[in-house]
Amino acid sequence: MADLLVDTDVFIDHLRGAREFKPGRNRVHYSIITRCELLSGDVGSALVQRLLDPFRELAVDRGVAERAGRIRRETGVATPDALIAATAIEYDLALVTRNRKHFEPVKQLRLRDPGRAAATPPAAGRRSARPGTRRRQSP
Repeated sequence: MADLLVDTDVFIDHLRGAREFKPGRNRVHYSIITRCELLSGDVGSALVQRLLDPFRELAVDRGVAERAGRIRRETGVATPDALIAATAIEYDLALVTRNRKHFEPVKQLRLRDPGRAAATPPAAGRRSARPGTRRRQSP
């Protein structure tokens, strides 16, 4: 079981029926930025709410905002993506996205393909952080 932060593109594909998102046994989180991006689209707010309800929403706090600012300054990644990347790093989560090129400049970010999200075997001898706990890392 893994702790994952799901990027907006994965949820959009799911809502459009293009690719179903199957979290498997993983603990799924999403950024408040993802909620904003989903609600700015054509899908109704009730459908977005039903999609996101089973998962844990993570807010942008000072630590996330400061790291996102550094990511943006150092890599040129767009602000929404920098905030999502910073959230994944601050909460020690792998980011599930199909938009790898948006996030590859962020070296400390662990990226995961959505197809692998459902079938994630536990790492041998490795304990994962509890959901919502943070491991501070320097940028």
